[in-house]
Amino acid sequence: MFYFLLPPLLAVIGIVALPTRAVLAQDSAVAGNSARTAGVRRITLEQVKHTVDPAVNPAARLAQLSLDAAKQHRLGVEADYFPKFGAAFANLHFTSFLGEVLEVRRPLLGVTSQVPVPILSQDQTIAALTFTQPLTPLLVVHQAVRIARADERIAAAKAVVASTANVRKAELEEIYFQLLIAQCRLKLGVSAKESFSAIAKVKELTTSLNKAMGWPEDTQLELVPPDPLIENLSLEEVANKSAAANPEVIEAEQTVVKARAAAKIAKLAYVPTIAAVSGYLFQNAIPAMPNNFGYGGVVASYNLFDFGKREHAIKEARDQLGMAEIALQMTKAKVSAQLQKSYMELERARQLSNVAQRMGSSASLLMKVSANPESSEVQAAHAGLEVEMLEADLAHRQAFANLKAPLGE
Repeated sequence: MFYFLLPPLLAVIGIVALPTRAVLAQDSAVAGNSARTAGVRRITLEQVKHTVDPAVNPAARLAQLSLDAAKQHRLGVEADYFPKFGAAFANLHFTSFLGEVLEVRRPLLGVTSQVPVPILSQDQTIAALTFTQPLTPLLVVHQAVRIARADERIAAAKAVVASTANVRKAELEEIYFQLLIAQCRLKLGVSAKESFSAIAKVKELTTSLNKAMGWPEDTQLELVPPDPLIENLSLEEVANKSAAANPEVIEAEQTVVKARAAAKIAKLAYVPTIAAVSGYLFQNAIPAMPNNFGYGGVVASYNLFDFGKREHAIKEARDQLGMAEIALQMTKAKVSAQLQKSYMELERARQLSNVAQRMGSSASLLMKVSANPESSEVQAAHAGLEVEMLEADLAHRQAFANLKAPLGE
């Protein structure tokens, strides 16, 4: 897109007037001293990016709360590994005598006596301490923990995606470059209508950056041109990272883990429920029993017949596991194709940016031998080529960001 500038540049004494980024930085520093005296604020791209505060991002906050909830759920499920201690207390009074009144004849005395025989006490106090340690249910707990941990990993992957701090930085980076480009276009010697449009664009973008920095909207800004993006990311590195870091792949993998654990839980329905129990009891409800005693042992229960419910549950879990495994393969294939496409776009943007930077370096050398480097034609050519360099660098940065986003970076 910047090749159309070559003929006009060669026509203007065969010279293009664009210095390198180092020369531009020096020029900006010199201009900045006088600009600051006039109330112009000089900023860099890094200063703009550092204004992003992830703590005030509601999407990131929501994702963090979801992650915390998943973590607490997993810790709650893990608590089922440990024994359960319980306590109970009751103090009751019954309005009637709970027992039998027996008549006893006394032949020697020739009388009949009534003797009350309580079966349960009319005033009862019961206090109990219990201890229960599940045994076979621990197998189910183990699989439930795996499901909860998988949900936590999915929530963590989604939290990375939902955190728009990097997205906001990319937006501010684009505004920064667009403002630089708009400022350069004002130097191109365009028509009055185009000049008016460029001035309005500069004002709009300046207002956006001032809001991001927390400055007054009418603050004039002097932007320091950033160094071109330099990266050497290879397709092999992208392929190696895709399966491990992509949020979609992580969710699909953890869904398989959950489905496999659910299938095992369905099979464990055929295992009896066995638990070890013990405790201590104080009671006066049954007079014939001691007031204080302890106990311990094992309890077991088993559902003998459930009309095929367990069998159907196992088949359902098996089908869901198969679905999850197929979905994982499809997700990996889709992500791989997406990353290859994004890498091709990155490579194309990288090449265009490199060509633009080399042209700029060559132009700075030609400017030194120009007969009239301050002429309006040379200045316009300088601004036009600088616009092309900035656009190429911005496209390179955007392609790089689009590639790294699916990698969870």
